[in-house]
Amino acid sequence: MEQTIQEAQLEKMRLKAKKLEKVVIVLSVVMLLAYIVVGCMLAFQENGIATLSGVKAVIFVAEIIFVVAVVALGTGLLLWMIIVKHAYDKFNLSFKSKYVLQVINAVEGFEKLKYVPKGGFTWDDVRNAAAVNCGDKRYYDSEDLLMGEYENIRFQISDVCTRKMVRMSKKNRVEEIFSGQMICLDQFDDKKKSNGHVQIFEKKFMSNMIGWKAENEIHTENEVFNSRFSVFAHDEHNAYYILTPQRMEKIMHFADVMNGQVSFVFRDEKLFVAVRRDSMFDASMDAPVSKQTKNILQDAEFIQMAKEILIAS
Repeated sequence: MEQTIQEAQLEKMRLKAKKLEKVVIVLSVVMLLAYIVVGCMLAFQENGIATLSGVKAVIFVAEIIFVVAVVALGTGLLLWMIIVKHAYDKFNLSFKSKYVLQVINAVEGFEKLKYVPKGGFTWDDVRNAAAVNCGDKRYYDSEDLLMGEYENIRFQISDVCTRKMVRMSKKNRVEEIFSGQMICLDQFDDKKKSNGHVQIFEKKFMSNMIGWKAENEIHTENEVFNSRFSVFAHDEHNAYYILTPQRMEKIMHFADVMNGQVSFVFRDEKLFVAVRRDSMFDASMDAPVSKQTKNILQDAEFIQMAKEILIAS
């Protein structure tokens, strides 16, 4: 199977899927109008609407319109599943399995890349990392695993979604806690190995994204950092050892660039970073492939910036 694909080929597949989507929308509207006409014809047949009083006639017409709308919607969804989804899935598969790796491989420093569509972090991985609330194991999901090396630092990045069961108005419902990406960088400098967890959470985004926290809340000498982040650690001295001035500056820069919900955890020789953001892998029918290529490169920068935090002295 060919492992590369040109941007022009991918754009052609996207446009085909988009065109089919428009065709299905037009067909659905035509079918809706046709069903309405047929419904009205049936309504005015003998023993139909003419035999009913004013209020009953209105109710009868409303019922017909409702049935017609439901049938038209069902037909439209069926056509979308058969025609549009097939074209989109073909486009998305090529985008995910070939193009993303192809684009990132072209960035200097990346090597040994491997993409596993159904792979991801386990629930235990997320719980032990303590970068986000892991929620209930039965509602946990992780997929689209990318692994490899960047400048000799091993990394894994995957989509992660954590959920929990909540009780509201005498009913149970599943509530999303965190949906985004988590990255794990390995091969931490032995001289900077973290003795236990050092957790950094941006204060304005803490809410229920946070799971369990280490017992000691830490305040650094950087007041700007303290005003923006909450730090928790098992070992206070270890936290000061890990959070050097340079590393704190890089953490703040990373948060500025991401402009969203982020958290960082140092543990042993690893750094975990969680970001509430869209997947780097899912292709869009609504944006040109050239624009999506820029998004992939921004995702590569996400990995690069996380690596800079890891190696900061």
